[in-house]
Amino acid sequence: MVVNLFGVWMPYRVTLTVKESRGNCPYYRVGDKIVFEDAEIIKEESGRLCIYALTALAPYLTALCRDTPREDWINRKEVIQCPDVNRPVIFKIEREPLR
Repeated sequence: MVVNLFGVWMPYRVTLTVKESRGNCPYYRVGDKIVFEDAEIIKEESGRLCIYALTALAPYLTALCRDTPREDWINRKEVIQCPDVNRPVIFKIEREPLR
């Protein structure tokens, strides 16, 4: 079992993969990844990080990393998008239990 500093069980590894980049985003290209385990970004497996995208995605990541009830809406979420209106990036969500 993985427990973070706050004592919250966070059993999922979450991988965000760029599915689509509309406009000319200087940070992300299709196929780029950001990998999270617990509250940590796995730098060795992640590409560049845009602070604007990261802060917008953080509330989703908090829910995605945790064990949630089966019927919870976060379990149906397949993609999330950064909020840049001129160069939005759509990330595909993959979750797998930590071992």
